[in-house]
Amino acid sequence: MGTVVTVTVGTDTFSVYALTANAVTEADSFWNVRIGAAATAWAAASADDKARCLVLASDWIDRASEFSGTKTVSSQPREWPRDNAYCGDDAVASGTTPDNLAYACFWLAGQLIVDSSLADGEGTGSNVKSAKAGTAKVEFFSQTSGNRLPQTAFDYVACYYDSDLASLGGTASGITETTAFDSEDFLRQDFYS
Repeated sequence: MGTVVTVTVGTDTFSVYALTANAVTEADSFWNVRIGAAATAWAAASADDKARCLVLASDWIDRASEFSGTKTVSSQPREWPRDNAYCGDDAVASGTTPDNLAYACFWLAGQLIVDSSLADGEGTGSNVKSAKAGTAKVEFFSQTSGNRLPQTAFDYVACYYDSDLASLGGTASGITETTAFDSEDFLRQDFYS
């Protein structure tokens, strides 16, 4: 089971997602079996820079995610561990942190070691409502916000998101009713008049 541990950068300590007590060593193992620019950059980085990237990655995960359940202790430094959380239809044991939070943290940290400005970017969001070329026009159902997790990190933690939040779905307005879409609404065959 994952956990939240502290890393030290200089004389300061910060909380990060990990599997056991040594987050930097675990991230080293994570990147040791991968190839590409992030794996190469991770292997060449100093322990302090690796710890810095783990802090940035943990911050990004917490900032960009609306997780199910509630913090186990309201004053804890990270969003996890949580109580009454779930992954899809499966309950997550209260007071625990899933391993996937650590894997998402390690993966993001590797991306940040290559380009630390990623965490300051706009993510994959868009404020474009419609696009038009000549007579062809596309209007998007709902806009997306920026600062979201990159797809790989999102894939690690997506099942822990709170699917009941109206902010995660769109709304559609009929003549007499407005409904927030959730997974059940996508299966509806009735119409509003």
